[in-house]
Amino acid sequence: MLRRRHGLSTAATALRSLAPSKLPPSTLSENARRHASNASHSHDIAVLGAGITGLATAYFLSKQLPRAKITLYESAPRIGGWLDSSRVDVPGEGGGNVLFEKGPRTLRPAQNGVLAAMLIQELGLENETIFTQNTSPAATNRFLFYPDRLVKMPHPSYGFWENFQNIWSEPVFDRILPSLFWEVWKDPRDESVRDESIGDFFERRFSRTVVERILSGMIHGIYAGDVYKLSARSLFPRPFRDEVTHGGVIQGAAKARTEGLETTKREMEFLNEMKAYKWDARLRRVLRDTSVFTFRDGLGMLVDRLARSLWEAGNVDIQTSTPVKALKLADDKTGVEVTTFKSPDPVRHDTVVSALSPAHLNALAPPNTTLAPDTPSVTVMTVNLYYSQPNMHPPGFGYLIPLATPFEENPERALGVVFDTAYSPSEADTDTSQWNINDMEQLTREREAGRMINVNDFAWHNFPSKPVVQDTVHARGTKVTVMLGGHWWDGWPAYPSEKEGLEMARSVLSRQLLIHQQPQAWSVNLQKDCIPQYTVGHDERLKQAHAGLARQYQGRLRVAGNWMKGVGVNDCLRSAWDVVKGIREGTDGTGLEHVGNEEYVKLKPVRVDRGKEE
Repeated sequence: MLRRRHGLSTAATALRSLAPSKLPPSTLSENARRHASNASHSHDIAVLGAGITGLATAYFLSKQLPRAKITLYESAPRIGGWLDSSRVDVPGEGGGNVLFEKGPRTLRPAQNGVLAAMLIQELGLENETIFTQNTSPAATNRFLFYPDRLVKMPHPSYGFWENFQNIWSEPVFDRILPSLFWEVWKDPRDESVRDESIGDFFERRFSRTVVERILSGMIHGIYAGDVYKLSARSLFPRPFRDEVTHGGVIQGAAKARTEGLETTKREMEFLNEMKAYKWDARLRRVLRDTSVFTFRDGLGMLVDRLARSLWEAGNVDIQTSTPVKALKLADDKTGVEVTTFKSPDPVRHDTVVSALSPAHLNALAPPNTTLAPDTPSVTVMTVNLYYSQPNMHPPGFGYLIPLATPFEENPERALGVVFDTAYSPSEADTDTSQWNINDMEQLTREREAGRMINVNDFAWHNFPSKPVVQDTVHARGTKVTVMLGGHWWDGWPAYPSEKEGLEMARSVLSRQLLIHQQPQAWSVNLQKDCIPQYTVGHDERLKQAHAGLARQYQGRLRVAGNWMKGVGVNDCLRSAWDVVKGIREGTDGTGLEHVGNEEYVKLKPVRVDRGKEE
């Protein structure tokens, strides 16, 4: 079958095809504005790696230190890292193409996602964004596959009785209610226990059933990792802390609800900074009722717009196909010398920010020197498939496969399946004649008043003008992504070929969703070492890395990335934001200075009136 791919997130696309546009003025504090305006023209900063962390770091630097010189080094010929969107032609009657995501596919606007939401506004993406509403099946319907069928996870929108019946009747929830009851009576761990696996922690607090049938599936969807190796302290810091400070997980959650949530002082400052941002009122209203969002051309579009902004800034030099060979503290200790494989002569920079993986960063260190902790990672294969037949799966975002699922039901070692159709509207979804709404004028009034209307599960910033779509096929089909591998493939000497991966994905869908048809379009993508694994003792290793970086590079080398405090795109954006804030404010740091030294404060309990503007 002929398949033509259209790459979307290459540097050439980013710098050639996007027209200039004005960006909103920066909304830094007055102190930050003065610092930026007084910054020396000679201030020279290098960023290593042009994945989403490196791009965001360069972007925040260019906005907050506009007089600095910024050099972005990338070893590959393209930028964007794991964010890679492509279009695949669909043969047959009607034609058109569908958009496939090789890596991440949607973003949440909550928590660190506020930075992604901010980029929508600053990069002029408001009318290119697809917002999936909180009331949509993609937001409310999440499934686990156990033992041989899809099981809907509880959700507040279902109501108490429906949730109770589901929990009572499905084997996947066996003994979950007794586990919740008895947790409050269990003694907390000894305070000398500094860390343990999330599997051991939640098995001790609840039960092995909860871990292997429920929690492991959730971890497969986020980290593709083994619950009995990943760190409870790093991945579930609040429950892990609550066990000692409040006597248990449920007690801690109850006290947070009645007395206020405890958070770090750093998070409080970030929250206040985001509240003070000058948000577009209409965008803010849309985001408030949004579960996830993506863009017309996928998340690769975010890469393109960031690259365009850097190109327009005038003080950023993007050097692709330029792998870095070595890093060395300058003899006068006031900068770092960067040597690339393109030139034997080092280039001196005042500050270097590494957005590389720990393994890549350590390869640049002087002999017998370790800069970043040994952080294992897992390999994931994603297989995108498109079928012209619609509704081949139940409404929802997708399902995950826990450890307890019998081998004969998952011999391919799949992690889960994403129902991409749930957040990716086609042209049929934008046909107003198909909408179940009689009075378009009333709809317009409701929308302009900021009240969301559930129109085929999607909302658009520029509504009621024609909304954007991802797929250009006229009739809605079925688009899914099968995720394979992760920790299941640890130690494998070789990975499946493209042909083998496609057959494995089709086998998963045939057995678990009874989809036996041949797909009209597909894409098989092997992402090697793409998700870092925060194994037991992760925080302690980060603290040691901070001490080593501070000692060896005197604050001239800082780190950012998904190997520190979160593996998602939003976490990468936050990591970039934090490291740039440290540079902007002139504080000594490495990007890891906060690990293990967080000061906690208590927030007041929040009572939200959904009928009022927040």
